[in-house]
Amino acid sequence: MKKFSSMLLAVGFCAALPVSAQTMIEGVYLSSSGENGRGGCTMEVKSMGKSPKYGDNLYALISTGEGACEWTAVGLAKNYGISAGMVSSGGMSGYVSAKWPFGPGSGRVEIASFEIDGKLLNTVMFSKVDAK
Repeated sequence: MKKFSSMLLAVGFCAALPVSAQTMIEGVYLSSSGENGRGGCTMEVKSMGKSPKYGDNLYALISTGEGACEWTAVGLAKNYGISAGMVSSGGMSGYVSAKWPFGPGSGRVEIASFEIDGKLLNTVMFSKVDAK
């Protein structure tokens, strides 16, 4: 009986992991001031509360600040890397890739933005400052 209850506990723990990882990546992130020749950027990652058929979750990424910091994106997470379509404040379209290099609980995320043709525009590291 002990073996069976231990197995049930392990299955329950594994089932709860995706939910806790989802809440770990949501929140407000801040880039370093002066990174890539501009002021600090603030980015918010929040779940849109929908689970698509072929992904973990749907997220909205909203970046504010000066110049290239101003963009919004909606993306699909797969194993806590988010691929998203982006529209900047100037109306330029592109793509964003969000990766948590040390896992979703680390509080660090790398954002790479790309032009429509796949050319890399820039890469910025953000640190989590607030949980939503």
